[in-house]
Amino acid sequence: MYQAIEKAADRLESILSLEIDTLRGKTSEPLAELTTRKNHCLLELSRLSRALAGQNERDGRIEDRLRLLQKALQENQRILGLHVKASHEIGGVIAATIAAADSDGTYTTAVVRRG
Repeated sequence: MYQAIEKAADRLESILSLEIDTLRGKTSEPLAELTTRKNHCLLELSRLSRALAGQNERDGRIEDRLRLLQKALQENQRILGLHVKASHEIGGVIAATIAAADSDGTYTTAVVRRG
């Protein structure tokens, strides 16, 4: 069972690393494809964990391997969060720029204060 989990974790970590590099602009992989591959790996690990739950004996190697995988997932989550935050900020700048370009200044706060 350990070997199956190790292989699945290795595949997932490889995808996570590629996704992080893509988000950082180091590579240009399609994010949708990476997400699909990541979801398949997570499904595989989920199935393996159900099989593992039926076993009476605990394997410390599996727990150690899953801890390493958890760190990789946390880093991926952090980078994804930064990417989403940056996307929101860029969207806000674009929306403000469009609003400013469409405005003729009639309803600005400066006009309201003047009376």
